[in-house]
Amino acid sequence: MNNSAHAPVFEFDYINDPAIHADVHKAYWKLKEEAPAVFWTPHHGGHWVVNTSDTAMEVLRHPETFSSKFLAIPPNPAQQTMIPESLDPPEHRAYRQLLRPFFEKTAIAPLAPRIEEWAEKLIGAVADKGECEFVDELGSRFPVSIFMEMFGFPLEKFDLFRSTVVEFFDSQVQEEKRKMLSMRVIGFLTELIAERRAEPREDLISQLVSIDFEGRKLNDEELISIGFLMFLAGLDTVVTALTFGMRHLATDKAMQAQMIADPDSIPACVDEMMRRYAFVSVPRYITQDTEVGGVAMSAGEFVLVPLSSVGWDEKQTECPAEVRTDRPACRHAAFGSGIHTCLGLHLARMEMITFYRVWAKRVGHFTLNTDQPLHFRGGPVQALEALNLSWEVKGAKA
Repeated sequence: MNNSAHAPVFEFDYINDPAIHADVHKAYWKLKEEAPAVFWTPHHGGHWVVNTSDTAMEVLRHPETFSSKFLAIPPNPAQQTMIPESLDPPEHRAYRQLLRPFFEKTAIAPLAPRIEEWAEKLIGAVADKGECEFVDELGSRFPVSIFMEMFGFPLEKFDLFRSTVVEFFDSQVQEEKRKMLSMRVIGFLTELIAERRAEPREDLISQLVSIDFEGRKLNDEELISIGFLMFLAGLDTVVTALTFGMRHLATDKAMQAQMIADPDSIPACVDEMMRRYAFVSVPRYITQDTEVGGVAMSAGEFVLVPLSSVGWDEKQTECPAEVRTDRPACRHAAFGSGIHTCLGLHLARMEMITFYRVWAKRVGHFTLNTDQPLHFRGGPVQALEALNLSWEVKGAKA
């Protein structure tokens, strides 16, 4: 099919739009209300955007047409392969099946006590201060510490690891700099793999080094590819989810009170906040001429899928702008959908549930410091770069 005249056209820059930097979720909500269900934007070399639950799911559920081989728009020729995220069927299945057992509910259940220890330690360190900058003091340190410990990275390198990931995901960073950061991550992984081959321990990389995969061991290239994905996901995604959640809670006194009075309600609160504040927009590469939502697309083009569009669809969720925990079902795709649904979703939920439970117990009610303006990051993984919170210290004299 000939689609040289790309239509309909709607101006949207998913990386640099000033509205995204002012409030990423307001910007995407405006897109939902004003843009067509499928549209072409001329930015970043030109690409499609799907803007409803139906069109998003059409793309996510058909990897034979919408490939994950490129994880950026525009494509980055130097992009590091990330197994299994950047693989398509049939290669994808074998690797996902290899990794899946490490992230099932039963596999991560033994981590619960250690995750709670980290939450108690880190929240305890700020509880008596009455204020914090959440991203730096808590949001990053909690899930990143858990990931580094689980995977096998030395915790004394925390600051270097975290700063590397923050800069890597900065949508304004130059590609040469991002390439250098990728090489730094690969260097971390190469060193760790060599150490665990020589002296295995009780960590995930040691298990991956020794596991049988189709009658052989994984080679260094495969291990680095798997590790690269887990490094970036483990050191950024939960940080962002917690930060958006805490930003909402700071202005939702009723949900704060609910969490404090009824800790059993926290899992539902987590799911609802993930639905309302989904923060990933996944790129897909079109492998063959096709049609989505009545719009013709051509092989070789790209399409962006904002995962928020699934949970924000009125056909899926009544009054989707509201954050409520009384819904019969909480439908969203914040962790993805189809074959590329996030492997670590159970671990991520456990981390968030644990964090909010300990926060409700140790800190309780809190507010947003409105003296500090918020600044958001655009791109495929959106983020809130800083969040200043304050609260009344428990037991403090008036």
